[in-house]
Parts: sequence; structure tokens; C-alpha cells
Amino acid sequence: MLADWWHAFKSFVLQNGFWLFLAIAILPGLILPVAPFLTLAGIWGDEHGPWLSCLYCSFALTFNLVWTYWFARKPGRSLIEKILSKTKYQLPEKPSGNVVQWALVLRLTPGVPFIFTNYGLGLLRMPFSTYLLVSIPVLAFTGCGYVLAFAGIFGGNWAYLWGGTSMVVVMFLLGRLFLKRKKNAN
Repeated sequence: MLADWWHAFKSFVLQNGFWLFLAIAILPGLILPVAPFLTLAGIWGDEHGPWLSCLYCSFALTFNLVWTYWFARKPGRSLIEKILSKTKYQLPEKPSGNVVQWALVLRLTPGVPFIFTNYGLGLLRMPFSTYLLVSIPVLAFTGCGYVLAFAGIFGGNWAYLWGGTSMVVVMFLLGRLFLKRKKNAN
């Protein structure tokens, strides 16, 4: 049943790029993993142009960054504060002085779903402009790497495969280097 649904969804979005990139902009905010959507963006990019797919993917990820941040900062924070009011814990009123360091640690650490980082930084009230300055380059570069790699895999273009894979590896290595230099974000 789920496999049938996925096949129908995949066929639909690959024929309708607008809906694919709208899905990337919205569905990961509902705690769905972004990787399958980036795979589809790579497949779509093989037919319509990998760089165009990278551009659309970057816009979609940016839109996702914006709406999930504001959701977490306003109604999400209110809900979490209500839940925490029944415990001894509370959310900080002001972001700590090292929130940029935390944002970089979270963005560059492999395996941390970006949606949790979006919500977490919104809950912590990281300044919006700083949030975008840290998040957009990391997610656009990494997302584009995945799109290019998948376009290369499904289209048989080694240059895209190696270029995209190299982009993802560079972000991974930057993350490792950053984490090594900053053992923890106070």
C-alpha cells in the first residue's frame, strides 16, 4: 500500500516539477525526511537540467527554512512552553551568545535532520537574519550536491555524480573540521 502510494507520488511529481519543489518546501517541515525528495529532484534534474533543479531545490529549501523557523518561533514555542510549564524546565528567553556556533555545529553535523535544526533554532529565537546567513549556504550547497549526485546516478553522467558527491563530502569534512576545532558549543 505505502509502496503504491510512493510510486504514484513519484510519477506525479516527476511529471510536474512545481509540485516536486513545493513538496520539498513543505513536507520535510512535517517531519518527513528530505533525502527522498532530493533524490526525486536529481531524477527530475536529469531530464530538465541538474543546475535548474539545484536552483529550484535551493529556493524550496530556503522557503522551508523560513516557514519552519517562524512556526517554531511563534506557535511552536508557545506549545512547548505550555508543555514545559508542567515540569521544572523552561526555554531560554534570549538566545545564548554562541547561538551561531550551535547553528554551525547542528548544520554541519552529519545525521542531524535539518528540520530539527530549523525548529530548534526557531525555538531558541536565533536572530532570523543570522539564521538565514548560516543556514542557506550550508543547505543550498549540500542539497545541490545531493541533486547533482542523483542526477549523475540516474542519468549516467559521471561528472554530475562526482561533482555532487564531492560537494557533500566537502560539507561533511568542513563539519568534522569545525567540530574538531570546537569540541562543544558552551
